[in-house]
Amino acid sequence: MAGDLAGPDPVPRSASDAFPEGSTGPGSPVERLRLVSFERNLWEVGIAELEETVGEITLERIRSWFGLDAFVREAALLRTCQRVVLVGVFSRAEGPELWTRRLASVGSWTVRADGDAIRHLCEISAGLESRAPGEREIREQVRSAARHVLSRSPRRILADLLERAARATEGLPPAPSSSVADLAAEWLRPRLADRRAAVVIIGAGTVGRRAAERLSDTADVTVLYRTRPPDPAWTGRWGLRARPTEEMLEALARSDAVIAAAKSSGRVLGAADLPVPARGGPRWFVDLGLPRNVDPAIGLRPGTQLVDLAGLPPGRLPSERLAPLRREVNAAAEAATREFVAASVEPWISELRGWAEAIRAEEWARASEFAGSVPGPALLAFERFSERLVRRLLAGPTEEMRSLPPGPEMDVLRRRVVEMFRANDARP
Repeated sequence: MAGDLAGPDPVPRSASDAFPEGSTGPGSPVERLRLVSFERNLWEVGIAELEETVGEITLERIRSWFGLDAFVREAALLRTCQRVVLVGVFSRAEGPELWTRRLASVGSWTVRADGDAIRHLCEISAGLESRAPGEREIREQVRSAARHVLSRSPRRILADLLERAARATEGLPPAPSSSVADLAAEWLRPRLADRRAAVVIIGAGTVGRRAAERLSDTADVTVLYRTRPPDPAWTGRWGLRARPTEEMLEALARSDAVIAAAKSSGRVLGAADLPVPARGGPRWFVDLGLPRNVDPAIGLRPGTQLVDLAGLPPGRLPSERLAPLRREVNAAAEAATREFVAASVEPWISELRGWAEAIRAEEWARASEFAGSVPGPALLAFERFSERLVRRLLAGPTEEMRSLPPGPEMDVLRRRVVEMFRANDARP
């Protein structure tokens, strides 16, 4: 979808394909951290399969895997109305392969690694991978994923990455059709043009409110809410009605069109629940839910047309809006990749520092046996001096390891630095 806003670019289909030849293998004692994303979306698997994936791949299930797999440093689950993305930071090269095998029980997944995965997350957050290019609702879904990152890492990686992706294009003006609600309204508008139609919006969230606003000038709109009614100032401004979902069947009986945009884990409108229309004429249903809000069987009824997220025609961005959006995304992806590269070498740096500290502590313990009558404060000062000395000696090598560019060749150099210090350990 990144290329033409209609579908994803071809990418590796397995974790081993995503890692270049020569990268750090599972036999190494210490390895660079890997960031890997696993994705299923509407264009690759269809809405029915994606709906099943939403039910199968939950945060609770990922939490159970995370508890079992110590090599997973962090994990995040991003769900939008068009995709499911699982992102992991792995400390062992075989970790992504294990998760690939686990996920295979659900079906095939698109796998991206490191910089490719980071760029794709930034494109998703900016709406470049959306049915509605520039979609704004996705930012909050990305931020929600950032708030629920599972982590056993001393350094935040995924949360910072997701938050950066969400901030990347905030300063740009919204696109004309930057919500799936806009696509729904645009699809319905010509079908309702010959009369003052009655439209029911199921759901008073961000998407439902946006759809109601877009259709308020050409239709009589009723917004159905579940728990709390919309602000009366908002309904008054747009000339809308607000009714509780308990009155849904009555409202549907008088409707010409329905937009379902409820946050639900299942159907909110079944075929058996649909009342006989009181107004006559054709009826249109737009289902913006994932899982779907509307029973697909409703679309088989005579005089009824049902379109879901997969069936809505995609929006387009004019070049004058697409170009600045891509510039912001590219800048955010490059900055986030640099930050991850710096974080990804921390296992080697921790290994190096741990090795040096072990030697320092051993030598200090040996020297302390001969301290005799040295006062306690002086002894403590000397120990602090030894700690600072080790940090100063390692400062240059560790910064050099961080500054090396990414890639398997540089990983070999980093590993050799650690091995060189180990080889020079002449402890008896």
